[in-house]
Amino acid sequence: MSESQQSLWRVEARQALRLKLDSGPRELQVVEGQLWLTVSAATAHASQDIWLQPGQRLALARGSELVIEAWKAPAGFQLLVPPSACPRLLRQLQGLRSAAGASTLAAAPAC
Repeated sequence: MSESQQSLWRVEARQALRLKLDSGPRELQVVEGQLWLTVSAATAHASQDIWLQPGQRLALARGSELVIEAWKAPAGFQLLVPPSACPRLLRQLQGLRSAAGASTLAAAPAC
């Protein structure tokens, strides 16, 4: 199993999954299927319903609570750590990119 497959969350049709993001901001990216999300942020008073298709992303703040449902068919998604969550890492990567002349980076330092 590849690393990207290990980070894939799967929700079956008409199944709901509840998540709370305590560790920091994330980006949810739909890999397959259609997701219906109900998002409640720690600072917001009302919930927000959002539909996402494959390839679409949604930025999620720390403290967000989600109810994720697959619609009509199974769906897969990833929770990604955005660069803004690791400012030190972002600065290091920008420095490496400048030093390498914008070529691809072989390995990134840990956050």
